Amino acid sequence: MLRSVSIQLMWPERPYADRACAAAQAGFDLVDLWDSRTSDIDAVGAACEEQGIGINGFFGNRDFSLCDPSVRREVRDEVARSLDTALRVGARQLHVFSNAIRPGAIVVPSPPQAPQALLENCVDALGDLVDLVRGSGVTLVLEHLNTVFLPGYFWGDASWATVAAREIDSPEVGVVVDCFHQQLCGGRLADHLVAALPWLVRFDVAEVPGRFEPGAGEIDFLFLRDVLDRHGWDGTLSFETVPSDGLTETAVRAIDRVFPAEWCRQPRSATELIGRS
Repeated sequence: MLRSVSIQLMWPERPYADRACAAAQAGFDLVDLWDSRTSDIDAVGAACEEQGIGINGFFGNRDFSLCDPSVRREVRDEVARSLDTALRVGARQLHVFSNAIRPGAIVVPSPPQAPQALLENCVDALGDLVDLVRGSGVTLVLEHLNTVFLPGYFWGDASWATVAAREIDSPEVGVVVDCFHQQLCGGRLADHLVAALPWLVRFDVAEVPGRFEPGAGEIDFLFLRDVLDRHGWDGTLSFETVPSDGLTETAVRAIDRVFPAEWCRQPRSATELIGRS
């Protein structure tokens, strides 16, 4: 199991490349970003290579929507550009959104269709994207987001992304279970986690409220860690956290306490389901 940290939110006072160096020094295997176009991605890639860590992933699309069939070509072109960047810097994942998201976290509404029709639109779009990334080694990771702060987002619950991954049924497509977003929208974290396991490539850790480090909110991450252990899951943990007191050292200590590197390196044998890593 690998540990990644979002350098979008940690060490924010430093340039992105310096944040990648700090992540390596703090013992993380990978870093995550948001929009590669605003993250000095080539400098981050060079810093990661120098430090012996990698880039986990960044946004695959944000300008065009999977659930809008009128922009299908634009979605493919956008993801193609992101894929070119991922291959250039050695990133493993592209984070894929159901809706376009404008700066300022403004969600472009879905077409006025029933949820099942919107899901079918997303699956059709993903079929095109699977052909695009096949053989590249880059995984398309379907991202559910909360509708509390992002009203109008279609995949507002982890189950929607899981169903889309099940329908497309391709090794190029996985899902994330993001504890912060799911807890805000509907909870039942363990149920959604188990349901997603056959397609789960990333487990995102952040508390509610505040998106703080584990242990600084209402989520029982030790319980969820045991769920992952019982099912032999061996993917990537991503810590998309904001330090609760403003000090990155506080967040790193909490992460090391709840999800220590030693635990992540333990061999795992599945007792029920196995996620793809």
